[in-house]
Parts: sequence; C-alpha cells; structure tokens
Amino acid sequence: MQKSILITGGTGLIGQAIVDSLIRQNQPVKVLTRRPKNSDNPLLEYVEWNPEAKEMDPHAMTHVRGILHLAGAPVAQRWTARAKAAILNSRVQTSALLYQAIEALPAEQRPGVCVGASAIGLYPSGPDLLTEQSPGDKSFLADVVRSWESGVTNLQTLGLRTVSLRIGLVLSPRGGMLGKLLPVFKMGLGSAVGSGEQWQSWVHEADVQRAFEWALNDSSAEGAYNVAAPQPVTNKQLSAAIARACHRPFWAPHVPSFALKLAYGEMASVVLSSQRVASERITQAGFAFEHTDLDKALSDLV
Repeated sequence: MQKSILITGGTGLIGQAIVDSLIRQNQPVKVLTRRPKNSDNPLLEYVEWNPEAKEMDPHAMTHVRGILHLAGAPVAQRWTARAKAAILNSRVQTSALLYQAIEALPAEQRPGVCVGASAIGLYPSGPDLLTEQSPGDKSFLADVVRSWESGVTNLQTLGLRTVSLRIGLVLSPRGGMLGKLLPVFKMGLGSAVGSGEQWQSWVHEADVQRAFEWALNDSSAEGAYNVAAPQPVTNKQLSAAIARACHRPFWAPHVPSFALKLAYGEMASVVLSSQRVASERITQAGFAFEHTDLDKALSDLV
C-alpha cells in the first residue's frame, strides 16, 4: 500500500497547488481540515482536526510517509491584539498537535519528514543581502517565524527530517499581494508604495509549490532555506513590472507610508520593510527556480 502525504493548509493558495500536483503524480494525499468533505478522487482524502481543541482523527497519521505543514492564519490582515493571537496560535497549536500525534505512533510507523512553511519576515529591514545565517529581527512577525520554525524543528526529537522554507513575496493572481493589486493596476492606477526603494524578494507561486515537493523528496534537504527568486527588486521596479504586464501606464504618485499605516496599522510593515534575500543555499542543494525573470514571471501569471 502506497503511503500518503499529510498536508496542513491544503486548501490554501499554495497548499491547493501542491495537492493538485501530487495527485497528478499518483501520490495519495490526506488534507487535514476543520471541515472535512467527501472527495471524488480516490487519491485524495479530507481528514478532520481541531488544533484549538487538540483533536485529530486518529486515522490521519496512519500510512503517512511525509508531512507538508502550511497551516496558519493569514498575516495579511490588520494586526489587532486578537489577530496577532490568531496568527501566532494557529502556528504553535497546529505544530504541537502534529507532535502529539506522531509521538503516539511506534517509531517504525512515524513519517520520515516534515516540511514547514516559514517566511522571510524573520529578517530585519535594510539594504543588506540576507542569507539563512543572518540574524533575526526583533518584531512581531519575526517572533511568529521563530515559533513557527521551532515547532517543526522539534519533530527531529521524534526521528523526522525537518525543513523550513522561508518564503518570499509570493506572486499569484489568485491571492496575496498581487491578487489584491491587479484590479488597481488594470485600471491604470497602480503605483509604488512608501519610498519605492525598499527591496522585495519575490517568488512565482509555481516555484513555491515545486520547492515543497523538492524538500519532501530530496533526503539531503534539511534545515532552513530561503525561497525567493534569485533577482530581488525594489518596490518601484516590481510595481512598474506589474503595470507592464497589465499593459497599463505607470504614472500615479507613490502611496505615502503614513497612508498605509493608517489603513493597515502595524501590518503595513510587511509592504514597507526592505528585505533583499539570497536563495543560494537552496540552489546549491540542487533546487532550480523556473521563474527568475520578473517580467516573464508576471506575464505568465497575468
């Protein structure tokens, strides 16, 4: 009997793409969800869990060879005290529940690997080129990333190989920043934000999906990897490229920082901070980005 891949966050932007890709490869998949549903595909199964209540269907972890852990409340929301708690707890509680379920299994029945989603929000804002060895920031988002990654790393004590993918700004027309900006840019009203000089390390959604599959299947992959296209750009360059992809002019004045802070509060730091990230560790380990040119990537997406 072929073992399954267990996925948390499997109904999200990247998670759904991974599920579809694995099924095309005839790989059985189990998706952990609070609201399970019947599946028409014999390779796909939805399994119930409730991390807040520390509950998981006992069938979830049977015959599983690997885990892809993408669950977490969206960061792109106004950071009220309640939202901050949800963003942090959704990552801590889910990792703790996975640990509990794996620990209950005999050693020979445990999955071999867990690949966790993470973010370049760990790093401080600035112009310097950032590697996996760069020190982390002292901020809410950096604290979330540290907790996120430690939850995955803890699984090493149960015998799993663990990987954390520090993902850059994901470009997708179906969601994220690009999904929100496209209607504005298609009206010819797109502009840079803040100074426009802040570095933004972008990555095509397909390369994120491929990176998860690479980390799952390459037994030498371990530890943290930055996942961002090899050519970071400034916000102004990114905004101009989106305008070109939409075949619209790029003339509107920059959106000032104070306006973003009024609209989004502390969360505006995600767009206004500058993170110039290097992804040499993952490319040296054998992963190849398919989308390295921003204009071509946006043309493919838009």
